[in-house]
Amino acid sequence: MADWQWVTRIHRSIYQATGGRIGSNLMGIPMVMMHTIGAKSGQIRSIPVACYDHPEGLLILASNNGGPKMPAWYYNMRAHPEFDIQFRREKRRVRAQQITEAERLQYWDAMADVNPRIVQYWHAAQAEYGRTIPVILLRTLEVLN
Repeated sequence: MADWQWVTRIHRSIYQATGGRIGSNLMGIPMVMMHTIGAKSGQIRSIPVACYDHPEGLLILASNNGGPKMPAWYYNMRAHPEFDIQFRREKRRVRAQQITEAERLQYWDAMADVNPRIVQYWHAAQAEYGRTIPVILLRTLEVLN
């Protein structure tokens, strides 16, 4: 198992055990805990993902650290676009929707200011793998607490 998988497991455990008090920010980057529904299994899959402000919810990138494949949660999200998240201590019901290139450009600079690594991920995915990284809006449908 790669080192990042262990980090993700520990991060997920801390985020969940503290109700979002710890883990909602990782190295200065806001993190959302997504509880997607498995595309094949139908089981809840929880994963922390970097997120960025949007007037209607949060933006996330299916970057997989600039790797050759989409992250597994991306396929879960496409199969079941409505699911629950926790952002900091607030729980929400959201609907995932991929945004257009024009919308991505509108928010890109602000996202890159928060997390400069996304620029490297973007270029690596395109140059090395010919993959475009989807940017997804987690549109808030309901605040649950």
